[in-house]
Amino acid sequence: MSEILSEMAGLAERTVSASIQAATSSGELGTQVRVWSNELQGRYDDVEEKAVELIARYQPVASDLRVIKSSMKVAYDLARLGRYAYDIVQVLSLIDGGKAANKAFLDKMSQKVLKMMRMSFTALRIREVEIARQLIEMDTEVDQMYRDYLKGVMGNPNLTPAEAVSTALIARHLERIADHAWYIAQAVSYMVTGSYIV
Repeated sequence: MSEILSEMAGLAERTVSASIQAATSSGELGTQVRVWSNELQGRYDDVEEKAVELIARYQPVASDLRVIKSSMKVAYDLARLGRYAYDIVQVLSLIDGGKAANKAFLDKMSQKVLKMMRMSFTALRIREVEIARQLIEMDTEVDQMYRDYLKGVMGNPNLTPAEAVSTALIARHLERIADHAWYIAQAVSYMVTGSYIV
């Protein structure tokens, strides 16, 4: 299961990075992002099946059961990263071809989100709770960026409706990606210590 999760993490990073590239530099990556998103969902199904097999055959207890439970949670979060990446390219295709999005804002927000993802993947790979703890503040910062954008967009006469809506939708998906990076960190904490970060 660890091997599948490692593969999923690498694929999730490629998928989200490709969707961000499409959003911030008008790349044409929608089809590839969809393929990768579907692949992540398939790998999530693989993890679930493997978890059920391990529980049925070996009846794990204590720390082994925590690892299995956490692995299922992480696999779900990784699959969601792929889905949000696909949602981003959907916004780009539906609203003015993505040309109206506020690329400067999205680039700034996406860099923080990608950093969170990479940190959560590192925490997972080496099972390091201290790395996971660092994501608390970063998640709060991403949430604040999203709220600030929404507050600033209301009544701003310099924004076209297409720019306001497409940027808000993409920012929302980025905010959700950050949340799932944080959830992965929480799963790492539970896997290692038996409790969640508070």
